[in-house]
Amino acid sequence: MVTIVEKVRYYETDMMGIAHHSNHIRWFECARCEYLRTAGVDLIQLQKDGIIYPIKSVSGEYIHPVYFGDVLCITATLTHLTKAQMVFSYRILRQADGILLATGTSQNVFADAHTGKPIRLDAENFAKLQRLWKEESR
Repeated sequence: MVTIVEKVRYYETDMMGIAHHSNHIRWFECARCEYLRTAGVDLIQLQKDGIIYPIKSVSGEYIHPVYFGDVLCITATLTHLTKAQMVFSYRILRQADGILLATGTSQNVFADAHTGKPIRLDAENFAKLQRLWKEESR
């Protein structure tokens, strides 16, 4: 599990003063990218090597409103990994009181950058992800 901290910006809110639901997906992505960085996977180099990682599916459950100025703790947990895909779960909590605000999941597949066809992740990056995932399982 990797946790990032984000402060809700004014432009992320709607006319009701609540963070627009689309931001949750972006916050999930920020946490997922930090998870990959922590594992040692360089996303820019992966793309240079011709491997992309498009989202196949994403979902979220909005439990409590998120307001301008809230400081959020967003966790990403790798829940499933193969050389063809990775699945993450997410939790967003308000730092001030620990209230669970939202949960979510996403599934990425690995694909050839030129053809878009599914491919298998190279052994080196797969091992990096596996290492962090196994460390978390202990």
